[in-house]
Amino acid sequence: MEPGLKLEKKKDTKEMTSKPYRELIGCLMYLMVTSRPDICAAVNYFAAFQCCATEEHWVHLKRVLRYLQGTTDYKLVYRRQVSPTILEAYADADWGNDPNDRRSVSGFVIKLCGSVVAWTTKKQSSVALSTTEAELMALCLTSCELAWMAKLLSSIGCAMNEPINIFEDNQPCIAIIVEPGKQKRLKHVDIQHFFVRELVEDGKLRIVYLPTEQQIADCSDTKPKFL
Repeated sequence: MEPGLKLEKKKDTKEMTSKPYRELIGCLMYLMVTSRPDICAAVNYFAAFQCCATEEHWVHLKRVLRYLQGTTDYKLVYRRQVSPTILEAYADADWGNDPNDRRSVSGFVIKLCGSVVAWTTKKQSSVALSTTEAELMALCLTSCELAWMAKLLSSIGCAMNEPINIFEDNQPCIAIIVEPGKQKRLKHVDIQHFFVRELVEDGKLRIVYLPTEQQIADCSDTKPKFL
C-alpha cells in the first residue's frame, strides 16, 4: 500500500462504491491468513472501510492486487531442522496513525525453527497515550500467543526449556518490564504490564532489544524480511 496512507471513513452513502470491495477483502484475507504475512498490515487497514468504501478506497485496495501480481515468487519456506526447537517472536506497533479513531495497531511475527508460523496485525482496543504504551500492548498480545504456542508444543513433546525471546525495538517499553520503578506513568495499563513481567520473571520469556531496521514485524517496512 502507499506509504503513509491515511484514508477517511465517509458517512455519505451516496459516495459508496458499487465495486465488490468486501469480496476482494475476503479473498485477500484468505491469502494473508494462509501464506502471505507481508500483506497482513494492508489487509487489516483496508478491512476497516468495508462498511463505507468509496471509489478512492477501491483504487487503493487494487494496489494490493498489483503488488501480489509482481511478487508471485514470494513464499514461506519450511526446512527440516535437526537442532533443538527454537521459538522466537518479533513484536511492534505504530502509534495513533489512524486519523479516524487514533488507535494504534499491534503486530507480531512468530518463528519456529527459523520459519514463520504465525503473524497478526490487529488494531488495539483503546487509544495509547504514548509509543511506549502502544508497544506494551503489542508485547502483551505477542506474549499471549507465545504462551498458547508453548503449551501446544509441550503437548506434542517439544517443551521449551529456555526462555522464549521476544524482539522489541522500543527501549522504554523494555525498561518498564525489567525495572519495577519505571512504570509510574503507566498505571492505567498495569494489568498488561504485570502479565508480561510475570512471564519474564518466571523464565518463560526474555525481552531482547532489536534495532528498528531489523524489526521484521514493522508494518511500515516496504520490503518484508521473512519471505
